[in-house]
Amino acid sequence: MGYLSLVVLLALPLSAKDVKVSTASLGTELGAYAASTAPLTLDLISARFAEVDSRMNSLKASFRQFVRMDGADIVQSVEGGVLFLKPDLLRMTQRIPERQTVVCDGTWLWVHRESTDQVIQTRLEAWRKSEPLAKGLLDFGRSADLLKRYSAVLSTVSAPGTDGHRTFAVTLTPRPEDRKDGGADFELTLKASTRDFFPYDARLRVGRASIHSIFEAVRLNPELPAETFRFTPPPSADVFQTPSPTP
Repeated sequence: MGYLSLVVLLALPLSAKDVKVSTASLGTELGAYAASTAPLTLDLISARFAEVDSRMNSLKASFRQFVRMDGADIVQSVEGGVLFLKPDLLRMTQRIPERQTVVCDGTWLWVHRESTDQVIQTRLEAWRKSEPLAKGLLDFGRSADLLKRYSAVLSTVSAPGTDGHRTFAVTLTPRPEDRKDGGADFELTLKASTRDFFPYDARLRVGRASIHSIFEAVRLNPELPAETFRFTPPPSADVFQTPSPTP
């Protein structure tokens, strides 16, 4: 699933026009599992995550994000929508606090901030190498892989609700070998329900930052037109390519 991608991208100055999706092709709701009293284990959660991942080809959702830095009283709030198509096509439109857009066409990552008419362009692979955590969390539809890639602990399990379903949280941290190789240290907690096993809530602690992301109105496999993931900078925009092209 793509949690840190939001963290990293929304920390950048991001806006292009929203891409409209036909109401006839908005996809389906998340499937529901039968309530069960069986013990929750990481193996079961990983298996359910893998099932949800396998059913997902594309995704549409709204998101809210709250960012706080140590020592600061101000919490930055961000709201917007995300469209995703496996394996690496992404479009995020931020509405609050200002309109901004991120588009990934599988090769290039574009960040457009309308208020300043500036565009940041970087190669996806270069960005992933410079932000290794982003690589792990750009992956919508790969939640099961996260549990294999990092050290995972089932940190909380709630009592059953009136519908018989429970809410649980899995906490992920880098493996010792990742820290030894200079990988960034972090703690990521994913929360989901046994109803659909979709990680709708992510709390990330990395460096001095605490980031809380919430996904809502999730639709699986909407039909997304090809132009959803295409981006052409406006003629008037200043385009900055990072890293800067070699002369």
